[in-house]
Amino acid sequence: MSEPDTPADGPPAAGTPIGLTVGWRYPATSWPYLIHRAEEMTERPLRVRRVFDPNVPRSFDESHLRHDNGVRTQVWSFKPGPWTTVGALVRLFASVPDRSNVWVIPFHEPQDDMSAGEYRALYRTAHRAYTEVGGFAGIGPCLVNWGIRTRNELGYAIPDLADFLAVDTYVDLEGTPEESAVEHVRAALDYANAEGLAFGVGEFGVDHARREVSPERKAAWMRSFTEVGAHAEHGLAWLCYFHADTGGSFRLDNHPDYADAYRHVWDAYAPGTPLP
Repeated sequence: MSEPDTPADGPPAAGTPIGLTVGWRYPATSWPYLIHRAEEMTERPLRVRRVFDPNVPRSFDESHLRHDNGVRTQVWSFKPGPWTTVGALVRLFASVPDRSNVWVIPFHEPQDDMSAGEYRALYRTAHRAYTEVGGFAGIGPCLVNWGIRTRNELGYAIPDLADFLAVDTYVDLEGTPEESAVEHVRAALDYANAEGLAFGVGEFGVDHARREVSPERKAAWMRSFTEVGAHAEHGLAWLCYFHADTGGSFRLDNHPDYADAYRHVWDAYAPGTPLP
């Protein structure tokens, strides 16, 4: 199969962008082709792409941002450490040629690797560089596996140095599949609303390999993300489905109901569509 000439047909439209982490499934191919395949599978344009760099690239030319820059919204995270200098981050940020549609997450899911105090120090370093360069869509933290049983990460947030609060949430990991998406993320939503922050969903997903939750219930939980926007008082920045195999089997093409649920969410937030 030939590769597309461009990853997309133009800049993203207004409104809450819905999209994916595009998992690497096809060896010896390119990111534009993988994005093309994801759009074919979902039957919807990819309005936002979740981008992860496993370290701190020296420049834009070494970052996965380069595959989509200026084409669509990108939610970009990378993993600095306490040794990462402000100067190195300034050089990285300044090397990004089109920053206006890039949202920055310094160290995605910090609780996996460090205490709240350690992360807050690291975040302040990243924020200094971010402020010096400027031009990005926003900066903020993304908290891990948020749900009914995970509410103790708000100590990682520094609201006066953030534009948004994002969470990752997975129905299979929470043990509460009967709850809606809004109920899963309620505490984080309330925090973002109280602090004047936009809300984002850095990842949401269902693990097809976990059999204790039926595909029908998983799909219903996915569809309930259409309700989140109405509860985000300062805006819903983006929703990104975790279409990947890391830590489980979260691919939308595992079951027809999952892809249908994704399309339902995408359509609910399409430009010009009123919130429920």
